[in-house]
Amino acid sequence: MRSSVPPDHGWIPIAYGALDIRGSDHFAEDADVLVLPTRPGEALCLVGEGATLWRRLVAAGPVAPASFTPEENAILAHLSDLSLVTVAASHPAQITALHPPTLSSPLHELVYALVARVAAHQGIACVFTKGPALRLQGLREREHSGDVDLWCDPARVDELADALVPWGWDLAPDPWRGTTIHHTATLTPRRWGCEIDIHRRFAGLVLDDDRAFALVLRDAVPLRFGAVDVLVPAPATHAVLAALHAVRPEIGAGPRAPATSASARAFLSRVEGSVARARELGAVPALRLELEPLTAPGSLEADAAGTPRDWAWRQQPDHVRAYWMAMSGVSWPMRARLILRFVWPPDDVAMASARHAGHSATTPQRARWIRLRRGIRDWVRRRR
Repeated sequence: MRSSVPPDHGWIPIAYGALDIRGSDHFAEDADVLVLPTRPGEALCLVGEGATLWRRLVAAGPVAPASFTPEENAILAHLSDLSLVTVAASHPAQITALHPPTLSSPLHELVYALVARVAAHQGIACVFTKGPALRLQGLREREHSGDVDLWCDPARVDELADALVPWGWDLAPDPWRGTTIHHTATLTPRRWGCEIDIHRRFAGLVLDDDRAFALVLRDAVPLRFGAVDVLVPAPATHAVLAALHAVRPEIGAGPRAPATSASARAFLSRVEGSVARARELGAVPALRLELEPLTAPGSLEADAAGTPRDWAWRQQPDHVRAYWMAMSGVSWPMRARLILRFVWPPDDVAMASARHAGHSATTPQRARWIRLRRGIRDWVRRRR
């Protein structure tokens, strides 16, 4: 082994996420390092000599195999089999610093690191939104959200979603799949405990998807989660996106509730530059009511033109009218396929719809009939 290793190579630590968990209340007393291997699998706890060696490599890697005893090299070979170390001069997933968790949930933090690593491996630009970053930027008090949200290159949403499936998630049933009508692909966890929402856009912006994402990516800032630098929106940008999310109409529930304005206004007022950022992102039409108290009278007039994306159809009084309006922007052949999907959906969509509505349908066929009756009943009730 010694003769075959180039002089600039040595053992280095690699992982898709890593945390110093000594003394953590979340783990056993002897737990030392929480690591996520570079191949699909679950997070592992390193203890004892394995953790000591791994820490040594973090501090000083690469370290030549000749610097270790045969017993230590055997341990390192085992860690190599686990995709946690390798012999090289460098590696895209090399860990160079180890810190305690930033978030109260170490596993939630590792999901951020994992998604960032998978996206980087695929060469897909992404920016993590909402969630704990809002608290770290002083935009809200609550730390966690129930899922991990990110905005990625709009043309590569499905590619990133597919790349995350082997790591422990499944694509949620979605009748909009294959279209750009819906702005989010949702991944449901098999073992991680939190969903991942991959956004192709944020509802409420006037700009097209590519332009909006480019502007958000342009001034994104790094945060370190699980030994990995992830990008989050700059504070002013994040305030605008959080405000849009707060006032976003619920599908089929009619116009937004007035109470949402207070939450949105709180985001916008906590950071300097939010008004200018709202103008640049094309968010003024959707947030005009919340922005007016922060600006001089009449100063928003020039920026109030345009139609916020995913706004008008979400404000319809029922799901039938909402989805019909949403489909109005696609070709008639695609519209016909979507109508069929909604009236008589695929098995996975039908069963997911039944579960969401609280029905215990035992077969997709029964779930379809329940869904159809529910849709007709709601439509009739709204027309009275």
